[in-house]
Amino acid sequence: MTINTPSADGIQSWVLLMVKMQARACVISRITGISLADARKIWHAQNKRSSPSGQQPNDLSWFLKTTVRRYHSALLLSLYAQAKLKLPDYAAFAHAYYHYARITSGDPQRHYDEATDPAFRPTENDYAIPFSRAHYLITSYTDEVGLIGNRKCPLQLRRCKCCDGVYLADESEVERACTLCANKKTR
Repeated sequence: MTINTPSADGIQSWVLLMVKMQARACVISRITGISLADARKIWHAQNKRSSPSGQQPNDLSWFLKTTVRRYHSALLLSLYAQAKLKLPDYAAFAHAYYHYARITSGDPQRHYDEATDPAFRPTENDYAIPFSRAHYLITSYTDEVGLIGNRKCPLQLRRCKCCDGVYLADESEVERACTLCANKKTR
């Protein structure tokens, strides 16, 4: 993902949106190109506490460990692919994550105000895939292949041959059914 350096006016609303979705200051800085100090100041002003710290995600196998993560990852990658057709990278990712967070909230209400919007949750642990992990997935995932025909990313989106659902899989997995359908077969 390339970092765009948009004008301060154009990016401010996107930065605030990311903060409300519990994006860490270091991730906001990386995505938008604003300084880490500015991202921390904005984060603290919005949330009245410091941005979480700690090691950033670095393991793609995390996304494959549960069925929920496989489906959520596929949804997020699909939303991002659509958003990046029309928006700059920083905005496309924030837009995709916002809609992912609303879809996966489990709240069927259609109209929200800012205080009740299910995309905005109290902590990053309240999301099946936190913002920082989602950003790692988006920046790591590619369908490109190397010179000798090997995939540059071991993850791939697949369509289940049984239910037609889209899920995330490792390229080495032989099964062409999602984990839900595969588990039904073994019962």
